[in-house]
Amino acid sequence: MYFNEILILLANNTFDYKYIILFYIISVILLSLPIPYTFIIIINVYVFGWYGFCIVLLSIPIGSALTYYYVNKFNNLINKIFFFKNKKINNKFFQNIYFLIIARATLPFFLVSFAMSLMKITLKKYLVITVLGTFSNVLLVSIIVEGIRNTVIKYNDIVINLQDPRFIIPLLIIIVLIFITNYVKNKFKLK
Repeated sequence: MYFNEILILLANNTFDYKYIILFYIISVILLSLPIPYTFIIIINVYVFGWYGFCIVLLSIPIGSALTYYYVNKFNNLINKIFFFKNKKINNKFFQNIYFLIIARATLPFFLVSFAMSLMKITLKKYLVITVLGTFSNVLLVSIIVEGIRNTVIKYNDIVINLQDPRFIIPLLIIIVLIFITNYVKNKFKLK
């Protein structure tokens, strides 16, 4: 099969709920590993459309919590074996919630998960930062992939219109995210 035929086959699939559950479980596992999460978003959204967007949004907190869990366990083991004894990052700049949300939104997913796990922040703060930081990125990639998927279904070819306002919405969400971060920080009492 040619690559275009595979794209058309995946876009015009008839996968049911069993495949959605399977993709969800696979996504949770892959998100806890050092695999680029943009690839996971693209696959899920291209195969399932907006259901794929929901799959990714629901699998990100659990996958990142798994990373948080095993990095903390591994870090505790290292602290017991070596002379590091409870070293942690005390720099206030790196503990700033605004910095962490922007880092989560822009830097590689696993790298930020790993770094935030080493900072000894609470799991609640970690998950709030993860959800707020990744939502705009997941939405941006999903809108672009959904547009490509729709053109493949409609024209049997890839046609991209960059003047479509749907491509600008995720950028506005990033700006709004900065403003609502203060509200979330106060509501969940994150310091």
